[in-house]
Amino acid sequence: MGIEYRLRFDAPDAAAVAAVLRRVPGASKAHAQEDSIDLVATPFGQPQATVQAEPGGAYFCDHCGGSGRALLGEVVAHLASAFGAVIVEEL
Repeated sequence: MGIEYRLRFDAPDAAAVAAVLRRVPGASKAHAQEDSIDLVATPFGQPQATVQAEPGGAYFCDHCGGSGRALLGEVVAHLASAFGAVIVEEL
């Protein structure tokens, strides 16, 4: 559970998006899915946010661990730097 966002931007494919997401500080590969990245683990090993590459964008979930909104900002900044304008929609 958490606050979910859809991030939309022009990217060639999900692999290119995943490559950018892996460069976000605190990123580590999530165990559940191929193009899913966990961000900044808590002392108990739980991620504060998860972001997943998708066709035409990414899905971001703030797990309400404290710094999720700041992490969203970092993710958007990295994606905008790589792909241009990013549209953020809260789900």
